[in-house]
Amino acid sequence: NQLAALGFALFTGVFVTAALAEEHKPLLNKDKISIGAGLSRNSVGRNDETGFQFFAAYDLTQVNVMDGVKSSVEAGLMDYGYSRDSTGIWGTYVVNGMMTEKLGWLARIGLDIGDDSGLMIGAGVSYATDENLVLRGEYVIRDEVDSLQFNLVIHL
Repeated sequence: NQLAALGFALFTGVFVTAALAEEHKPLLNKDKISIGAGLSRNSVGRNDETGFQFFAAYDLTQVNVMDGVKSSVEAGLMDYGYSRDSTGIWGTYVVNGMMTEKLGWLARIGLDIGDDSGLMIGAGVSYATDENLVLRGEYVIRDEVDSLQFNLVIHL
């Protein structure tokens, strides 16, 4: 079960982080963590369905792709639509940059594990309302499901 696997992974991550924090060596820097949620319009065969997702991201400031381009890893849980039993977990590597002070771009590549297992790629735009809140619109392609997604991302 994917939800059990996700729960186990989150539990393990919290346990390891707590254990390392006791030795004053935190595994993750909380200033690099973001959480997000959103809605998606998913094309599944000939049907279009509305779904939702929740995700977390971690900025990889040590990975500088090029000047002005940041990178992160994201992992999440997505439900592809209400009329179909279709959920999955996913993980992606994301690169992003700014075009203006508030308008940015992003691209992703990764894996979807669930009802539509396999490669997923996507691209989109972002709008920073302030330094901690970003709105994103993306088009993401998977093996069987293509999604137009609108997400809210909060930098902790």
